[in-house]
Amino acid sequence: MTPGRHVAEQITERYRALSPASARAFEAAAGSLPGGDTRTMTTYAPHPLYFGRGEGARVQDLDGRWYHDMVANYGALTHGHDHAALTGAVTRQIQHGTALGGPSTLQYRHADLLRARVPALERLRYCNSGTEATMWALRTARAYTGRDIIVKIDGGYHGTHDWGHVSAFLTGGETHPQLLPGLPRVDLAPGVPETVLRSVVTVPFNDAEAVADVLSRLRGRVAGMIVEPVLGVGGGIPARPGYLQEVRRLTAREGVVLIFDECATFRLGPWQVKHGVRPDLCTFSKIVGGGLPLGVFGGREDIMSLFDPARPRPVYHASAFGGNSLSLAAGIAALETFGDAEIAHLDRLGERLRRGLDSAAREAGVIGRAVGEGGLSYFHFGAVPPTDAAGSAAARRNRDRLRALVHLNLLNEGFLTARHGLMCQHIVTQASVVDAFTAAFADTLRLLRPYLAEHHPELLGEGPAEPAGPRTAPAGGTAS
Repeated sequence: MTPGRHVAEQITERYRALSPASARAFEAAAGSLPGGDTRTMTTYAPHPLYFGRGEGARVQDLDGRWYHDMVANYGALTHGHDHAALTGAVTRQIQHGTALGGPSTLQYRHADLLRARVPALERLRYCNSGTEATMWALRTARAYTGRDIIVKIDGGYHGTHDWGHVSAFLTGGETHPQLLPGLPRVDLAPGVPETVLRSVVTVPFNDAEAVADVLSRLRGRVAGMIVEPVLGVGGGIPARPGYLQEVRRLTAREGVVLIFDECATFRLGPWQVKHGVRPDLCTFSKIVGGGLPLGVFGGREDIMSLFDPARPRPVYHASAFGGNSLSLAAGIAALETFGDAEIAHLDRLGERLRRGLDSAAREAGVIGRAVGEGGLSYFHFGAVPPTDAAGSAAARRNRDRLRALVHLNLLNEGFLTARHGLMCQHIVTQASVVDAFTAAFADTLRLLRPYLAEHHPELLGEGPAEPAGPRTAPAGGTAS
């Protein structure tokens, strides 16, 4: 057995040995759930961890091992897993009802708190998820303009509706030509009809010239453009300085509704407020529900007035659990306890994490860079950090096994991260935990040097000759 293969098997077998209860749960779940889970991104080989409890910024698996949570449910949580204000709000509300079948004062109380944070939200509506929020924002843009075409970013993830699953960084399938010649071919998620390509066009992130070109060639036909201020699933890539300002100028000139998808970036401030760019519409989910399902879409009053039932032929919007009382109660508590101080804390943790990851790679003699903004980070292997989804895809190409081994070994060391690389923290995460995580990351890269030497020698620079062994997790975690 080669040294590289030995290291890979060592990591995998240690993971199996540490998580037998999760293996049994995975086998049982497969009898009801395809793949043993209900979320594609949380399933991985040889079996995913099954969690039974959360406490602060930690989670506990079925074997009783605690892990420092470095993903915060893919950015959806900020307060930790048992924040007193949130649990108290939910406990009180559930005694009065969860969804009473009519309006409640919680709707405008939550809306007023959110509007105070986001001036662009002149009027808003509620739904159940980020997927629904972006779907409704796109429909709203079409209803307002009377046009059909949506421009989105290559690699931009806006949930799982058909309009969003055109090159949503789900690569590897058959590619298709776009509506306009000269644009990169696109990937469609399985089940998305090719007819979607008549009304959705993608452009590269951070490329304002591409936006100008498409809007010019499709003048009078584009309803809206949707963009994440930080490309999330596409690699944690921030917008270049001035990029979204130029997109704002171009869309305004062409009468195109500009939509910011801030479902992930609300934890940054939100982005539009920090950077002073005002979209026409925007969407939110994740943390605005305080750990429960909630989606928000809204923006300019004249656009959102389309939903007023008092007007002729309003846009019909129904949702049995949209704006439900339980999610709104949790969301109110979350907004009331997530202010400038908490955002600044997440910003500091994110900067500390990215500096630590870069240092860890240098110490281990591995070529790679951390990217991100505020409390949202990724690590990419390779010398040049990507600036768009194509760059992220290139950095990941033929490195799935390497990334999987990094993920498994960090779990072995007591740190929960996302399989695809996302890292987020809670407002209760301590700086010492971030430092311990980056130390474990360095040890993981050192451990994998024999594997890198065999499979990815292009990623090896100068570094230690001997890999590290298992380390001890910080207080609150285990790494046996």
